[in-house]
Amino acid sequence: AVIDYRVLPQDGISADLFANLGASVGEVYDQRLPMRSIQARFGFHPERPVEASQTEAALGWMYRSSAIAAVAQFRSDGFTFSKLEKYTTWEEVFGEADRLWRLYVLRARPSEVSRVPVRYINRLRLPGPAELRDYFEAPPGLPAPMSQAITEFLMRFVINDVERDAKAIVTLALEPSIEPVLPVLFDIDAYREIALPPDAPAIREIFGRLRALKNEIFFAWLTERTVEMHE
Repeated sequence: AVIDYRVLPQDGISADLFANLGASVGEVYDQRLPMRSIQARFGFHPERPVEASQTEAALGWMYRSSAIAAVAQFRSDGFTFSKLEKYTTWEEVFGEADRLWRLYVLRARPSEVSRVPVRYINRLRLPGPAELRDYFEAPPGLPAPMSQAITEFLMRFVINDVERDAKAIVTLALEPSIEPVLPVLFDIDAYREIALPPDAPAIREIFGRLRALKNEIFFAWLTERTVEMHE
């Protein structure tokens, strides 16, 4: 599970601002790692050589917790909280994300929040070989009389939810495996573009609506059999 805040930063903000948050983030975050961005550029010209270039810049700091299996990223362009396996509850995950987000706002003082995504990356391990229609309401398929023995696939949809003024990117992929299972990646990224001050109460409400959209997609896409297997 990923809770993300994209922001418009203050001018001149430095990644070093997030270098020493130890006591503020809590002792449970026992690992601190720098984050850097790297840009490489190269090209071709028929008449002269083109020199390749590379630039590197400090982006922020990452705080990891092995105790609660979580990662918090404090960056100049925003804040991200990730809950790794095993997932617990929305209340617990969003509560911790919101606590650390408030710390980010106190340090970075961003001008506004520009984008808020809620992303869930589900790794389903289905017994194989199997008919995908037994597990998905909208499975991938090939036209007859072609063989339906698919070994890999990748499906991607962008959904526009007018009622919630939000969008969702849904990715379904069958990953290669040597085990007698079907490892399927079911990735739901619900998001909304906004322009709100970082302390606006409406942001929490928007996250709630994005979670509802994510749940709607999740339960609509999977059959009852699949849901029961992963409860």
